[in-house]
Amino acid sequence: MTSINRDKLSNYIRMVGGSVAQGFNCAISAVGDRLGLYRTLAHSGPVTSGDLAEQTGLNERWLREWLRHQASVGHLDYDAATDHFSMCPEAAMVLANPESPAFLAGGFDAVLAAAPAVPQVAEAFHTGLGMSYDDHGAACACGIERLSAYSKKQALVNEVLPLVDGLAHRLREGARVADVGCGGALSTLAMARAFPASEFVGYEISSHALERARANLAEAKLGNVRLAHAGEEPLPDAPTYDFITTFDVIHDTPYPDQLISAIRGALKADGMWLCEDIRAYPTFAENLEKQPLVSLLYGFSILVCMSSGLSAPGGAGLGTLGFTEPVARRMAADAGFSRFNRLDYDNPFNAYYVIQP
Repeated sequence: MTSINRDKLSNYIRMVGGSVAQGFNCAISAVGDRLGLYRTLAHSGPVTSGDLAEQTGLNERWLREWLRHQASVGHLDYDAATDHFSMCPEAAMVLANPESPAFLAGGFDAVLAAAPAVPQVAEAFHTGLGMSYDDHGAACACGIERLSAYSKKQALVNEVLPLVDGLAHRLREGARVADVGCGGALSTLAMARAFPASEFVGYEISSHALERARANLAEAKLGNVRLAHAGEEPLPDAPTYDFITTFDVIHDTPYPDQLISAIRGALKADGMWLCEDIRAYPTFAENLEKQPLVSLLYGFSILVCMSSGLSAPGGAGLGTLGFTEPVARRMAADAGFSRFNRLDYDNPFNAYYVIQP
């Protein structure tokens, strides 16, 4: 019989037990997010469960157990001498402030939306065929929109676009822009608001994402934005756009080579494509060493991103970490692009490329 190393066994028990605890945590933290408890705690100062019940009108016994769980996983601080719970400013940035660059609470809903896919994902190991974004339902689109809100609503116009030589001037003067795979259109609307002389078309294949985009557009009341279902109205096959954007899109699509070729065909000779995709490294070993979110990204890949990339027969299935810079350079060149530059922009999640004919 194989001898068992007791210390190693204990470590595995703690590790796997922690993984199970994290699974429960996503569900329980999503409840707190939906009830606004993180926002309340971010502004209330130290509270007891009774204090929180009084402030929110919610049941004290349920709040007491929720607070204890949140303290046990490290989301909240606990003072045993006073039986008070509190949220530090750093936790508030991650859990309570959607305008923060560190906000991640939207991920809880994305995980819960993806979890029911487990039977279909298991079947995919036999068939090789994954699931589209719409197969996950509307909640997944909403969770992903919340996860990426800061980069699209705040950083894109203020930090990223100014790094592209001549782009801001061109957009101020008036340009035709396509935001391909626009999701809830947060990026489309942010650019359209900043550059009212330009015209924007948001292309999206997911009907759930388009519902979110239409609602966001109605709220924004912008007249220089139009939305298009990419399955019914694909990119034009003639040079039409001065500027095309994709934000975390290429690694998700079943046929990235076809999409990149379509972008090349729809772009004017002096146009440019801004491609945002996941900051990934060429090898698994490098991702293990250098990408701090590697386990989260591979998990997201199996349930959502790679699954989307394999949702059609013959899909490429690049996966969340599959569209590396060498892959991007090769595929862009194959599609007829001749210039490829990586922006010098410090972002732990994404890399940004400016690609031109």
